[in-house]
Amino acid sequence: MSAPPGNWEGQSTARPPLFNGRHYSWWENMMRDHIIGEDYELWDIVIDGPLATTKKNGEGVDVPKTRADYTTEDLKKWEKNAKAKKWLVCGLGPDEYRTPQVKRSRGTLLYSQYENFTIKEGETIQKMYTRFTTLTNELKSLGRIILEEDKVEKILTRVLPVSWESKITAIQESKYMATLKLDELIGNLADYILRRKTMKTDAPKKERNLALRIAEGSDLENDKMAMITRDFKKYLMRGKSSLRGTTFNEPRALER
Repeated sequence: MSAPPGNWEGQSTARPPLFNGRHYSWWENMMRDHIIGEDYELWDIVIDGPLATTKKNGEGVDVPKTRADYTTEDLKKWEKNAKAKKWLVCGLGPDEYRTPQVKRSRGTLLYSQYENFTIKEGETIQKMYTRFTTLTNELKSLGRIILEEDKVEKILTRVLPVSWESKITAIQESKYMATLKLDELIGNLADYILRRKTMKTDAPKKERNLALRIAEGSDLENDKMAMITRDFKKYLMRGKSSLRGTTFNEPRALER
C-alpha cells in the first residue's frame, strides 16, 4: 500500500494536499484544514454546495438569477464558489481525471465491496467501523453517496453476526431508530460489548465465592434444610395467631 503524499506533492501552506487515489480519509482531513485556513466559509460551500444567487419570479418561486441580475453581493458569492472549487481541483492528481468509464468501473467494484461488507471474525466494532467508513468515503469521492439511514440499516441487518440478534431487535424496535446516527449506533454497540465483558468478569467471582464456602466446610444441604424448617415454624406461628380469640362451643348433649 502506498503512503500518503509527501510535502513535495503539494502538502504545503501554499498548495492543497494532493489526492492520489488512496488514503481518502487522510486527504479529506488535510484538505478540510487547508481550506478552513484560507476561508472558513469555503468549507461550508464544499459540504453544503455553492452559495445560491436566486430571485423571486412572478409566481413567488425562487429561480436562478441571470448575469444581468447579478448584484455586488451575488458576485462575491460566485467568487467564493469559484475559490472552493479551485482548491478541490488543485488537490486532485492526474489519475483522478480518468475517463468516466474507468471511474464508473471503480465505483461499481467499491459498491460491490460495500454490498458484501461484513465484520471479520475476531474484529472489534471500532476496527469494523473504520473499514466501513473508509469504504463509504471512497464511494463518496466517486459520487456514490450512501445515506445515513442506509448505513445504519446495513450495519444492523447485514454486517453484525447472528449472535447479535437480540441486541439488533432491541435497537430496531426502539423509538430512536428513525433518527439514529451511525456514530451513535457504533457507540451503543461498543457499550453493549463492554457490559457483556463486565458480566463475564463478575460471574467467576460468584463461582469462586461458592467454591470458598464449600472448601471452608459449609454444608449447603444442611443450610437448605434449616431454611425449610424456619419457614415451616413461621407457618405454624401464623396459624396459632389466627386462632386467638376464637370460641369453640361444647357440643350439646344428645336429647333422649
